[in-house]
Amino acid sequence: MTSPTQRGKGTGKTAVPQLAPTTLAFLVDLKKHNERAWFAANRKRYEAARADFILLVDALIAGIAHCDPRLLELDPADCIFRINHDTRFSHHKEPYKVHFGAFITDRGRKVDRAGYYFHLEPGACMVAGGLYMPPAPELNAIRRAILADAPGLRAVLGQKKFVAAFGKELPGVKLKTAPRDVPKDHPDVDLLRLKSYEVGCELPDRRVLAANFVKTATDYFVTMHPYVAWLNRALDRAR
Repeated sequence: MTSPTQRGKGTGKTAVPQLAPTTLAFLVDLKKHNERAWFAANRKRYEAARADFILLVDALIAGIAHCDPRLLELDPADCIFRINHDTRFSHHKEPYKVHFGAFITDRGRKVDRAGYYFHLEPGACMVAGGLYMPPAPELNAIRRAILADAPGLRAVLGQKKFVAAFGKELPGVKLKTAPRDVPKDHPDVDLLRLKSYEVGCELPDRRVLAANFVKTATDYFVTMHPYVAWLNRALDRAR
């Protein structure tokens, strides 16, 4: 996949993709007709929408790579989740998801790693980042890092741009009380109780369809980058 910066090479300008309204329209129709026969009849629409989404994710990778150049090695198609639902162990029995999602990390999508997430769904679009509901080894690594360096994490969470974008408190799922072996009156119990370490911001469809959306999303991702980096350093120290 050619990166957006390469696409603009030779023209004197950087080509920045803009999401096509037809991509959202396809997802609207898919939600109304979440059936295999309808999907088969509309496969060309799906393929066009997916290709449009891939171009957008490619541009987001290029934007975030200003903070982490390693991301430029990623193939945007490898960052995108399959649209098929795995109905075997899910209460969702519809065959297809009604959104496109992409998870961008410095080691690909299929890792327990902090990263950047973009969710494209009519009426429920979102940019997010961090570490969502990590397995026990990664969760314990984050808690150990908090015990060792809570001031460092709080400094990241307290940055003015971060608070303006994502609020003063992390919104992740929490334990009802302190984790085992942590006193209930520990000064950092608010951080240690978390079971999920993510931040995010919902965006109206009009902003996602706007010509400057890549910059809008990239600004959010750059703002959360120090948080993502802190989490990944915690994971790396545990390995």
